[in-house]
Amino acid sequence: MSHVPGYSSARPFPAHQQAVHSPYGTPSHPLTPKPRRRGLLGAFALIWVPGLLIGAVAIGGEYLTAPEPDVAIQSGIGFAHYAGADLALVPYDRNGSGDLITSFEHEMFEVRIAAVDLATGDTAWDVRLAEEPAWKTAVVAAGEHYAYLASDDGLMILDLADGDLVTAPGDVPGLEGSQSVSGAAYGFDPALGAVVALDVNGGVHTIALDALEATPADAGTTATWSGLLFAEGTVPDIGGMTSTEALLADGEATVRIEPVADNALGGGLVLSDSEGERALGTRVFYGAGIVLDQTALVSQFTVEIDVDALIEEFMEDAAAAGQELWTGLGTTAAGAASGHVLVEHQPEPAVDAFALHVVDLATGQVTASLDTGSRLGRALTGPSGHTAVIAAPEGSYWLGDLVIVAPEGSIERVEIGRD
Repeated sequence: MSHVPGYSSARPFPAHQQAVHSPYGTPSHPLTPKPRRRGLLGAFALIWVPGLLIGAVAIGGEYLTAPEPDVAIQSGIGFAHYAGADLALVPYDRNGSGDLITSFEHEMFEVRIAAVDLATGDTAWDVRLAEEPAWKTAVVAAGEHYAYLASDDGLMILDLADGDLVTAPGDVPGLEGSQSVSGAAYGFDPALGAVVALDVNGGVHTIALDALEATPADAGTTATWSGLLFAEGTVPDIGGMTSTEALLADGEATVRIEPVADNALGGGLVLSDSEGERALGTRVFYGAGIVLDQTALVSQFTVEIDVDALIEEFMEDAAAAGQELWTGLGTTAAGAASGHVLVEHQPEPAVDAFALHVVDLATGQVTASLDTGSRLGRALTGPSGHTAVIAAPEGSYWLGDLVIVAPEGSIERVEIGRD
């Protein structure tokens, strides 16, 4: 072809090359593709990883959103001294297993007992006693090595070192075959230094502290405890108690709450002793009551009451007669043995809130205070001078905290069974 100005001469296309490769080859040279083998790790990941992720999310959500168990301290608290430490032995109900991890350690319903160091508030040990609701127990006494507990299944003995069960209910030597299943069949005789037990046939037995065997009681002990123990009935439940007047440690002086003026909503403390009457501090309390000491078990109270005279006094002055009745029961102000009085009151008039104040009997000064979620439970004083009070946390009606009032008047709140 001749050259034409403005146009390029035609050039041949480059040789054709195979640009597409197929695992099946070509029609003239067909191929069969090799099967691809999925690795074991890949198959495992495909099947299990999504499940593991879902499980992790579920566990995390359960752990973060599961409510804490409900804890309610039973009233049967007792005291012990072991290895140089003063302990409060605190039985309590624990309802609800909490988060998924904690549920492996706890049953849904448990009755447990914790040993709390009164000086530090630390828990020395915490053990399970039963796995059923509405099962009651109370500390009757404790020696140097063992604690004796009344329960709805009978008397049981624990080792103070770690809370291990030494003798189960029904297995106390000397009580075999006649073991009472009543929780109201046991008491402590301080004169003998022994636990007193009533069997189902009415026989009285004693177990010396740190002994593991019961022996028949003598005639004098039997007569002393006649009518105080019962072969049928549950462990005594001792609720909190307050009064507008209470005895002090000497059994003669009193402290009372008296209105600061006629028709006044608030009242102040007045101390009455051999020197006369005087105001105890200047603090005004609303809806107040003096917390009463209930160290002794209810079944051990004994008092002779002239019913006719009491009715006559109630007709004349019901309030005074009621106060005299409680004084006859030997009620004293909690903390009085260490020179303090505990006052339960409302922070402001007519509010649904409560607080506890510790007042020094010598100066009238408030040494410590705390807010509570409801009225207080049982208060009792140990040999070391510490007063233990059952209280509810703020915002709760469950009496699940142990409040320890030290001899110098300080307060420590101990959360029981939250772990």
